[in-house]
Amino acid sequence: MPDNGLIEVVFVDAADGRPFGRTELPAEQLPESFEPDTRLDLAGESWEVLHAAPADRTAALAAGRTVLTLRRLRTVDPQEVAFSLPTICAELPPLAPPDGTADDLVLHEDDWRQAELVERRCLAEVEGQLHEVMRVYREHSRALGEGESAVRVFDTLHLRESPARPLAGALTRQRLFELLPASRTYAGVALPDGQGRVADSFAAQVGPVTVYGRCAGDRVVELGLTPAAAAEAAAVPGLAALMQEFDLLLVDWCAVRCESDGVTQ
Repeated sequence: MPDNGLIEVVFVDAADGRPFGRTELPAEQLPESFEPDTRLDLAGESWEVLHAAPADRTAALAAGRTVLTLRRLRTVDPQEVAFSLPTICAELPPLAPPDGTADDLVLHEDDWRQAELVERRCLAEVEGQLHEVMRVYREHSRALGEGESAVRVFDTLHLRESPARPLAGALTRQRLFELLPASRTYAGVALPDGQGRVADSFAAQVGPVTVYGRCAGDRVVELGLTPAAAAEAAAVPGLAALMQEFDLLLVDWCAVRCESDGVTQ
């Protein structure tokens, strides 16, 4: 143990493995142990301890020295935080545990109900939600890049809480696929990374899109399309007939579009 009771502390930057500072401190100013994730403030910057040798105060005092390998913690300006979507559905569907079935349509949770069919009785709710999405475009978006490579990002997004019941149950699953000829059917809809399968879900490839949704018994209560592009609607066989028979609107939330049998509302 050094006679002066001081411990030499050497700071090493994990980014390049080089020491960038050293100091001597009384033992009582050191923590009992430098556990991983310990944070230090040095010259106005925050650092995270990745490794300490020795790691505990008693051993450091006996050696008279400890070496701390640190990682600089970067702070993010809130103005730099950006979303790639102007809106998402606030409520995710109920999930059942994964059952090992590989034949599911895997859909990211942010894509749930981004383009969907809703009954015309919901038009006022739809218009109110589209107004909020448009406000995000007007007041909270900016373009990154130039020309064809430019992308639009958003510093906030609108969480859609309505319509909570887009379909009241007049449409049955049987009638849905009588009108929409499926070229491929899936076991259901699953969220990625093993989060689970959407309870009572279905999905099928129809022309250039995949339709998916949930049922209550045989009654369809939510019906989405992916990719979320209303522009593809005209190419979906049987979709116009389905919309006409059940008086449905096609809403593409991110494109801020609402169509009724090919007519924009």
